[in-house]
Amino acid sequence: MSTTCGAALSTEMKSSDIHIIAALGRDDSPRDRQNSISRSARISVLASLDWRSDDVTHIDNQFLDNLNVWRDYFPPELEAQLDGRGVNDSIRHQYSAGEALPGFTASQVHVVKQQQFNRNFSRQVRLEPRLGRFYPRGIFENIPGNYRSNQLPCRIIALDDATITADFNHPLAARTLDVELRVMDIWAGGQEHGGRCNDIIEILTGNGPGMQARHGRIATDFWSDDPFARSDTSADEAFYSTPRLVHHLDSNCALQIGELYRQLLPHDGRILDLMSSWVSHLPAEFTAANITGLGMNREELEQNPLLSDSLVHNLNLNPALPFADESFDGIICTASIEYLISPMAVFSELARILKAGAPLVISFSNRWFPPKAIQAWGNAHEFERIGLVLEYFIENGAFDQLHSYSLRGLPRPPDDKYAGELLLSDPVYAVWGYKRK
Repeated sequence: MSTTCGAALSTEMKSSDIHIIAALGRDDSPRDRQNSISRSARISVLASLDWRSDDVTHIDNQFLDNLNVWRDYFPPELEAQLDGRGVNDSIRHQYSAGEALPGFTASQVHVVKQQQFNRNFSRQVRLEPRLGRFYPRGIFENIPGNYRSNQLPCRIIALDDATITADFNHPLAARTLDVELRVMDIWAGGQEHGGRCNDIIEILTGNGPGMQARHGRIATDFWSDDPFARSDTSADEAFYSTPRLVHHLDSNCALQIGELYRQLLPHDGRILDLMSSWVSHLPAEFTAANITGLGMNREELEQNPLLSDSLVHNLNLNPALPFADESFDGIICTASIEYLISPMAVFSELARILKAGAPLVISFSNRWFPPKAIQAWGNAHEFERIGLVLEYFIENGAFDQLHSYSLRGLPRPPDDKYAGELLLSDPVYAVWGYKRK
C-alpha cells in the first residue's frame, strides 16, 4: 500500500487541509485587482467551519464572493485580522459555545402536546414526529411567538404518546466552532450606501450545518416510515439498461470531489469504485492505481478510462461482493448512495473487503434520479442526508475517524447546461471513515 495513504492525512483533518482547486481562481471579469486587503476592497473568501460531535469531525465550507470589507459584517475578532492580508492568506478564530451564535437556552426547548404537531404541514407528504429529526418550527402550533411561516429548523429531542419535546435552539448552539477565512481574490471596491449587508457567520452557519450530527449519542430515527421504499419498484436492470453517458454533476462539483479523493485515498493502491459508471471522478494522480468499477451498465463501465477491471452487479438484489477479505486499499461511492435499499448489508461487505486503516469515502450532491432514490433521501434536508450516511457508518461499527464535509456556494461553470437557470454550482457533501485496525 502506498505511503500516501489518506488515513495518515486525515486523522486530524482541518478545513485548511481540504483545498479547493476549481473555479476559485481569478476570473476574467474586469476587476481592478489589489495585492492586499484595505477597507475599500472587495474580496472573495472560502469560509470554513470546523466543529465536532460525538466521534465525528465536521468540516463545512462556504465560498463567499464579492464581499465588501467596509459594508459587510465580519465579527470583530476576524475583521481585525483582515487588513493587509493577501490572496491565499488565512485568518481564523475559535469560538466557544454561545460566542458566534446565540448559546443554548432552556427557554428555547418546548414540551408540547402531540396534537400541536401539524402532520398536514406539507402538501406533498404527511409528516410524523421522529426522534432526532429536524422540522420547520412552523409545524408546531400554539407556541407563543411562533408562526406557521417560521421555516427555521427545530429538532425533536424526546417524545412519547402524549408529548413532543422540540429544541428551537440553533443546531450549533452548544458547539465550539473553529472559523477560518481563506482569501481567494481581492479587488478595488469602495464604499456603498444601500444594498444588503452580509453577515459572514450567519451565512456560514445557516441552512444546514449542525443538522448532520446526532442529538448526543442517540441515533436519529431515519428508520421509520418505510425509509427504503422507492416510487419506481420495477427491476433496476431495466432502469439502468440504457447507458447514460452524461455528467450527473457540474464540472466544478466533480472537480472538488476529485480533489477530496486525491487527499484521502492512496494514489497507487487497489481502489473499488462502487456503483460506478463511465467516469470515476478521480484526478490524474490515480493513473498508477488499480481501480475496479462495480456498476449496473456494462457499456458505461467499458467507457471509463480509469478502470483496470469492472463488474456488473446489482447490490439491491445481492449485497454480497465477490471480493476477498481485506482486498482493497480504499473504496469510493460517488452520487449513488441514495439508491441502496439494503445499505447496512452493503456496508458490512465494504468493511469486510477493506484493509485495516483503509478509507471508505461516500460523496454526493443534491441531484439524483427520484424514481430510484430511497424515500428517506427525498424526505430529508440536505444536511440530514449527511446524517443518514453517518448513521450507516456508526451502526456498522467497523469504522472510526469519521468525518463529514460540505462545500457550498461555488459559482456554476459558465458552460454548464444549467448556467442560465442556476447561479451556484452543485454542492459537495461527503462522509468518510477508516476501517478499524
